[in-house]
Amino acid sequence: MMRRLFHSSLTACALGATLLFAASLPALASDDAASMPSKLAVHSLLLDGAQQTGLMVAVGERGHILYSHDEGHNWLQASVPTQVLLTGVHLHDAQLGWAVGHDATILRTQDGAKTWQRVYRDIDEQAPLLDIWFSSAQHGIAIGAYGLLLTTQDGGDSWQRNMISDSEEDDFHLNHITATHDGALIIAAEAGMVYRSDDNGKQWRTLPSPYHGSFFGSLPVSEPSLFLFGLRGHLFFSSNHGEQWQVIQTHTTAMLTAGLKGSDGRCYISGLSGVLLIAPHCNKDEIELKQLPGRSGVSALLQGDDAIILIGESGIIRFTLP
Repeated sequence: MMRRLFHSSLTACALGATLLFAASLPALASDDAASMPSKLAVHSLLLDGAQQTGLMVAVGERGHILYSHDEGHNWLQASVPTQVLLTGVHLHDAQLGWAVGHDATILRTQDGAKTWQRVYRDIDEQAPLLDIWFSSAQHGIAIGAYGLLLTTQDGGDSWQRNMISDSEEDDFHLNHITATHDGALIIAAEAGMVYRSDDNGKQWRTLPSPYHGSFFGSLPVSEPSLFLFGLRGHLFFSSNHGEQWQVIQTHTTAMLTAGLKGSDGRCYISGLSGVLLIAPHCNKDEIELKQLPGRSGVSALLQGDDAIILIGESGIIRFTLP
């Protein structure tokens, strides 16, 4: 997400730039129209996914939100009050969840993803929100382009603007937020920036960075270990809460976009061009490189009952490893 160098139209971008992303482009439109039902929504560009017991949700272009109650075998389209590009989603439980997108839009569901209501929007912000995370039904953090960071203490009824640091120059795109197993928060950002909070997002500190390019996500695997991934196949592993990083050779230059600790004990990290990295023991010692059929870009991974659910350029695909 190379800051301030984005095109104004998705159609002008190749897939790599589309997943590099639609999420970091200026909003395509500021349109209050509701998302339109479409039989093709399950095959449309989707940018993120989330799951809780009994519920999976995927979000993407044209305000599409899809949900499944059967481990990703069948998907239904939700009622959504906007057509803006949606870029991130978080589920607190099988009923309550939030999604974010362009125009600094925040949506909330309270009925298991069937219907969504807009709880925040700021067209004048000129920055998309890219990810969202909640520690409880009340406390949440939404992050986005140019250092945009919003917090809520009332479940999303109201949002306050915050800064990740005191420096006015620290306006990097905040791409992905996740919680480690000990409750710390990690934000992966552009320009090699990685931030950690040990107090539920009240204060942030910059972690040592192993790379000056953009990061698009982290994957906590066990305390105190986590993966960190980003541009050009760059993958790193830390065994001490991100204080030090070890380079992992991936043998790919594809952008890495999402991670999942599978129910089979393996860790999966996906990327553009159908790249799928597998760590059989969820550590740095062994990484397998797989090529997914169709070479579609993948932006999120979910765990199905008997398959990995791939969410991305081609919509939703169930994938079972041979």
